[in-house]
Amino acid sequence: MTTDLPSDDDLARQLPSLAKYFQPLTVPEPEELPRVQELCDLSDPFRADESTDALFVAAMREINAWHALRNPLYGALWKEAGSPDLAGAEQIADLPFVHVNLFKRHALASIADDAVRLRLTSSGTGGEKTEIGFDAWSIGAAQRMDAWTVKALGLIDVERPANYLVFGYEPDPRLTVGAAHGLSELCDFAPVASVVHALRNTGDGHEFDPMGCVDALLDFAERAEPVRIVGFPALLHAVLERMATMGVPPLRLPEGSLVLTGGGWKSHADRAIGRGEFRAAIERQLGIPGERIRDCYGSVEHCLPYIECAAHHFHVPVWARCVVRDVRTLDPVGYGDLGYLQFVSPFITALPAHSILMADLGTLHPPGDCGIATPWFEVHGRAGVRRNRTCAVAAAELLEVR
Repeated sequence: MTTDLPSDDDLARQLPSLAKYFQPLTVPEPEELPRVQELCDLSDPFRADESTDALFVAAMREINAWHALRNPLYGALWKEAGSPDLAGAEQIADLPFVHVNLFKRHALASIADDAVRLRLTSSGTGGEKTEIGFDAWSIGAAQRMDAWTVKALGLIDVERPANYLVFGYEPDPRLTVGAAHGLSELCDFAPVASVVHALRNTGDGHEFDPMGCVDALLDFAERAEPVRIVGFPALLHAVLERMATMGVPPLRLPEGSLVLTGGGWKSHADRAIGRGEFRAAIERQLGIPGERIRDCYGSVEHCLPYIECAAHHFHVPVWARCVVRDVRTLDPVGYGDLGYLQFVSPFITALPAHSILMADLGTLHPPGDCGIATPWFEVHGRAGVRRNRTCAVAAAELLEVR
């Protein structure tokens, strides 16, 4: 990646909405977590060298001790695993982990209630629901990492106002859905000319408005400003299908337009399409080139950002490591082998999600030829769908009432 990037201060001066991301942050107990602080202050998300490996290991030692002391469940897991003492990055896979679904059934905080600064939920329409309370450090560090990643990928535009089409929830002060919070942040990386939301606030919930989205795209295509489309891919796909059914001719949105999707597909797997096919449909119907169509991966429980590079790789940033585990034995597997994705990162002090096993299947790959020096992963889908509801699935269910 290029190192010829503007400073954070310069960006914040040019685009005030970025200022909140680049504020100095301090870990809750600096004397206990100095290496966590040092690691999370690294502003290059794709730095990869021996010194950052050593720093990551030291930071993981600190956060393991933090959660083992403050969280009874993780403390028990830690003791059962023999209190492993990390000697190097190759031992990351030896750490005990918590399955993501456990957070949906139990409150697993490692902080006191009075330290909570933000509460987010993983789904707003029923089913199993995660509610996470974040301290100022955990949410602030995640937001800063998000901004540094978007910056490094060249997706910040401080000069040209954009028309935003948000395939997510129209703001409501009562709404705590994590994805709504994240989508709001994605509107901070270019000045706002206008915003249209696909899930309109009815006063008694939200309703999907596909025709409003079609009208917005037709309107935006006639304007000079670039368009930024962010949000749930299932909703965008539904609008593209609606346009095709209506016979709307292909649009060519202004140069500099961008798509940033995030979340899973519909709850019915047979209605989902592959990422390549999805990108081709966007390029064909909206005129946005493939390298400007990016997917994002994350969750409320593990809110560290993973955003595709131009080659559509989810690179693991300097603040995290990825392990893939066999679906039967849960043993670590090598590059290219399918298994459950596990993410390890010492940034989160609010709950023991610093070593979390996801319900998603994926494969890990070594650094490729895209110019980014960290490994990258693919997501192949969710392992079992009966009870694994996500924000995107909850939003996609609003499609069924149309």
